[in-house]
Amino acid sequence: VLHCVVLPVATVSLVAYHMWRIRKDGGLACVDQFAFEVKKEETAPSPTKTYTLLGITKGTEVSVITSSRMEEEERVETSPNLLRRFLWVSGITLAVTFALALVFKMPLEAPANPAIAPNPAKAPWYFLWLQELIADTTFTVFGVTVNGGFVGGVLIPAVLVVILALWPFIDKSSPRCNGRWFPRERWGQNVVFTLIVLTIIVFLLIGAICRGPNWQFFWPWEEWPELPVKF
Repeated sequence: VLHCVVLPVATVSLVAYHMWRIRKDGGLACVDQFAFEVKKEETAPSPTKTYTLLGITKGTEVSVITSSRMEEEERVETSPNLLRRFLWVSGITLAVTFALALVFKMPLEAPANPAIAPNPAKAPWYFLWLQELIADTTFTVFGVTVNGGFVGGVLIPAVLVVILALWPFIDKSSPRCNGRWFPRERWGQNVVFTLIVLTIIVFLLIGAICRGPNWQFFWPWEEWPELPVKF
C-alpha cells in the first residue's frame, strides 16, 4: 500500500503543488540574465505573484522595484508552448518504452525460492553502488571490525545529503552564473559534483560486473567458480 498508493499520491500532489507555485510566481523561465540587461524600475505589485517582505519603508502604498519586467514580445507562455513539448516528449518516451518491451524480453530470473538464496545476492542496479560502498567500508583495524553497514550505509550517505542541503547556503557565486554552462566561478561545485557522480558510477559498475560468489572480486573476463547448490 505504501509504494502503490501513498508514495504515488504524495508525489503527484507535491508535483502539482510545485507546478502551481511556478505558474503563480511568474512562470518557468529563468530571467536572471535578462534582469542584468534591463534597467530597474518601480512598478505596482502583480496580483498573480508571491513577494517576500524584505524591509519596511515609509508610506502607505506598496511598490516593487524590479528588473525582470518583461514585455509581451519577450514573454513566452507556459501553455501551450512548454506544455505541448511536455506532451510530445512524454508520448514519444512511452511509445519507445512500449516498443522496447515488445521486442526485448525482461531479464527476469526464476521465481523466488525462499529455500535457496542467490549467490551473490545483489541489490537493484540503482542501489548497487551503495551495496559496494558498504562492502568496501567493512574492514578490520587492530582486531576491531568497522561496521560497513553504518559507515557506508548511513554515515557517508548522510554526509552527502547534508552537503547537498547546505550547498545553496554555502554557494557565494554571482547570480550571473545562473543559466550558464560551467561558469568559472562555480568550477569547485562542478568538480565536486562530477567526482561524486563518477565515484557512484564506478561503484555501480564494480558491483554489477565484478562481484561474483560470496561477493568476491572477479574481472569481467574471469569465470566464476561453480558452487554446490543446496536443496
